[in-house]
Amino acid sequence: MIRYFKKLTALFLGAAALCSLAGCGIGKPSADPITWGNVAIGGGGYVTGVEYNPKEEGLVYARTDIGGLYRRKKDGNWQAITDFLGADAWNYIGIESMATDPIEPNRVYFAGGTYMNNSAGLFASDDYGETWTRFDAPFGCGGNQSGRGCGERMQVNPNNNKQIWFGSRNAGLWKSEDYGKNWEEVTSFPVKGDYQQEGNSIGILWVEFAPDSGDIYVGVAMADSCCIYRSTNNGTNWTALPINDMSAGWYPLHADFSANGKLYLVYSDNCGPNLSPSDGGVYVYDPATSQFTNITPNLNDGRVGGFGGISVDPQNPDAVVVSTLGWWSDNGDNLYYSTDGGSTWSGLFNLNSGENNYQMDTTQASWLDWGRGKNGAKTGWWVADVDINPFCSDEVMYVTGATIYSTQNITKIRSEPVIIAFDAYGLEETAVYKMLSPPGDDSTPQLYSIMGDLTGFAHMDVTKCPDDAHFMKNGNPTDVDCAFLNPDIAVYVNEEKTSSIVFTKDGGDTWDVVQHKPDPSPGGHVAMAADGSSCVWISSSGKAYVTFDFGETWYYTEGLGYGAKIAADRVNPKLFYAACDGQFYVSEDGGLTFRSAGQMVADSAEPVTVAGHEGHVWMSSTTLIMYTEDAGKSFQTVKTLPNVDCIGFGKAKDDKSYPVIYALGDDSENGYGIYRSEDKGISWVRINDSQHLFGNLNGEDGFITGDNRVYGRVYIATNGRGIIMGDISK
Repeated sequence: MIRYFKKLTALFLGAAALCSLAGCGIGKPSADPITWGNVAIGGGGYVTGVEYNPKEEGLVYARTDIGGLYRRKKDGNWQAITDFLGADAWNYIGIESMATDPIEPNRVYFAGGTYMNNSAGLFASDDYGETWTRFDAPFGCGGNQSGRGCGERMQVNPNNNKQIWFGSRNAGLWKSEDYGKNWEEVTSFPVKGDYQQEGNSIGILWVEFAPDSGDIYVGVAMADSCCIYRSTNNGTNWTALPINDMSAGWYPLHADFSANGKLYLVYSDNCGPNLSPSDGGVYVYDPATSQFTNITPNLNDGRVGGFGGISVDPQNPDAVVVSTLGWWSDNGDNLYYSTDGGSTWSGLFNLNSGENNYQMDTTQASWLDWGRGKNGAKTGWWVADVDINPFCSDEVMYVTGATIYSTQNITKIRSEPVIIAFDAYGLEETAVYKMLSPPGDDSTPQLYSIMGDLTGFAHMDVTKCPDDAHFMKNGNPTDVDCAFLNPDIAVYVNEEKTSSIVFTKDGGDTWDVVQHKPDPSPGGHVAMAADGSSCVWISSSGKAYVTFDFGETWYYTEGLGYGAKIAADRVNPKLFYAACDGQFYVSEDGGLTFRSAGQMVADSAEPVTVAGHEGHVWMSSTTLIMYTEDAGKSFQTVKTLPNVDCIGFGKAKDDKSYPVIYALGDDSENGYGIYRSEDKGISWVRINDSQHLFGNLNGEDGFITGDNRVYGRVYIATNGRGIIMGDISK
């Protein structure tokens, strides 16, 4: 996926450092406790792996490439369990691998490290991820780099669960003997992996334990095809398995043992997912005979690409499921299912015959249909991991580049269509740019948002995943605005040259692309008049234009320099504001002309207007907040929050109160976090604590706003954790 990020320095305390993470951070909570959750989307990013616990029914973990680790709750919804990681530890939020303890299900582990050039951490928890300890690794991880769908690189020894193993990308094999508190390199392991992809080391791909002998098997990305090593004495010595001649030039991305001791493997000619494999195969290795058997599905179904995930049913050693990887068919990637150890297979679809033996159920998140209408959602892409539920053979959970799906009846694939249902409620992984929460009622959008990869949504209800009609899906967006007096009217701009300005007049039910632009530049910024009667566009070239008929005709905006930052008054349709070249500007004719108000503002300041309050404009610029209540004739300063990155407004407590101000900043006493003021900035209270840091809130590039319908509700943009939503606890 394509995502933006602000480079931050991650904590690194040395290879032997150990830190208790029950709550590293400061900040007293709000007098009104906050219940934290997410605006519901339903994934939105790449889920790189899932793991069922084999002992505790219903316990499942999912890892993401930039959004942290999740645990599935008993109600079937997912809960983020790495929100204690904040901006200073943001690199850990990309999860390289994870492991759930098969003996003590309360124990869980993960390796955190988004990019190889920053430090990585090996984390351990004995309370299902409520609290953690961290070992600072002397190597990096690549949770958002090539090969991130391989694994699992981390495993608990099922015969001695004090012992945790982890295969790194460039520093060999590592082992902990004390439940993940301390780690050391397994120096006896002979290779580190020499294959690189997109300039990144892939290294060790997975660790597996034979169920009968307890032998350890390790898969490594080696260019000479000598990719699988075995130890029969707990890692003292290692022997390379014979090279499988049929797999020369291929890499075993995933492996799984059957209950009767056979090792099932999927291969691809690269390690995906950024580069799509062009070939691959499926094999089973029998330790009793030291023989590989080719069991690659051969259904003459049009398959191209390789294979990504494999899982053997714990209840049936001959039931196996595999996924394709890199098959960009109109259906998506395929799943193949066998009940005879791979001798014969059944697929979800066959392109050559036109047969489809599956039915997608996206009723909980129909945006996943992606505008395909009657064709419905694709099965998914980047399907790098599949897992059969050890307590329910019909359920195969698999990951995609946008969400998680689960089958409901895979064992009946030969007799009836396989039902594949959306299964990511509560898991959110989008890189969010901006949100708007206009006043209105249930008939108008509650929230507009823009983000990487998905473009954005018009949420009619923030507690429900959007439908396909309200899914923008048109380019990488740069700004969005709506008419606060008529929230059905909105506009967004994106980086697509031929469709960079898009309007809606029906609350996002339909979107109309502007056909004739006054400037070929894509992207830029927009401001919509309070009633939707005009729209000012600052193109990416820096020039300003205005339209009074939704882009049919355009006029040059006079009086502004290049690169102005603009905002529309939320009450008076004629009033627009701008900050440009250190001065504050006002338009009283719907954005056609601007004049300087004679007030100086910081170069970095961006105007923020207030719902229901004509002439009220607030601006923040790192060290102070300024505001005017008379459309720029005079300004006052707020210095009570000395370090502030961005501000936004939400519904007031009552009719006599000023709208609530929300901010990302630091008051020096309580640390960096999310702040709220109900007295126009005279006092502030931090409303998040050390368990709710949400990864990278993007600092000066961040965004925050309140809900203009629900008192006490705040929305925060994150880089990988979706739109965080906080409500005052009832």
